[in-house]
Amino acid sequence: MICNKIKNEVETLVKNASESLDKAEPLVAKAEAALAGLDINDFRNLKALKKPPEAINETFTCVLHLLCTINKDIPQKGGKLNAPDTWKVALSLMSNPSAFLEELQAFKPKVDEEKVPAKNFAAIRETLNKEDFNPEAMAKKSSAAGGLCDWICNITAYYDVVVSVEPLRQAVREGNEKLEAANIKKGEVDALVAKLNAELQVLLDTYNAAMKEKNDAIATAEKCERKMSLATRLVGALGSE
Repeated sequence: MICNKIKNEVETLVKNASESLDKAEPLVAKAEAALAGLDINDFRNLKALKKPPEAINETFTCVLHLLCTINKDIPQKGGKLNAPDTWKVALSLMSNPSAFLEELQAFKPKVDEEKVPAKNFAAIRETLNKEDFNPEAMAKKSSAAGGLCDWICNITAYYDVVVSVEPLRQAVREGNEKLEAANIKKGEVDALVAKLNAELQVLLDTYNAAMKEKNDAIATAEKCERKMSLATRLVGALGSE
C-alpha cells in the first residue's frame, strides 16, 4: 500500500513537471525564431556606431549579462559583468557575427543543463521591466536590437519556467528515492515473511508427524488392549468349563 501511494505521488509530480515544460516549448520556439530572423549585415551596420542610442546599448548589455561567465571574453568580476564600456565589449562580440549567433543558439541547452547562473538573469530584470523594452520598440531603432530583445524576453521567460519546474524535479527525485527505499524494504519484509512461513511449515509438518505418530501409537495400544481383553475373556471362559 505504501509503495503504491508513493508511486502515485511520483507519477503526479512527473505529470505536473512535464505539463509545465510543455508550456515552455513555445517560448523556446519564439526565441529561436528571433535568432533566425537576425541578419548578419545588421550587426555589421551596428559596428559602425561609435556611440549607439541608449536603447541599443541597453539591449546588448542584457546579452552581455546573460553570457557572463559563459563567454570568457566578457569582463567579469565575482561572476558579474564588469565592463565600464559595454558597447566596446559588444563590438568585440560582433566582430564575428556568425560565431555570436551560434553562441546565442547554444544558450538554451546551457539553461537546461543549469550552467547559466541565476545572477545573470537577475541582472537584467530591471531592464526587462521597462515599458519601452520590447521587440517592437527596439526594432524601430535597429532590426538587430529588435531581434535580440525578442530573444532576451523569450529566453528569460523560458528560464523562469525551468526554474519553477526545478522544485518539482527535485520532488520527483526524492519521491523515486523513497519509492526505491520502500521497494527494498518491501522486498526485505516479503523475504522475512517467506522465511517465517517456511519455518512455520517445517514446525507444522513436524507437529503433524508427531501427532500422527502419537495417534498411531494410541491406536496400536487400543488394539492391543482389545486383544488382551478378548484373550482374558477366552481364558476365563475355558477355565469355567
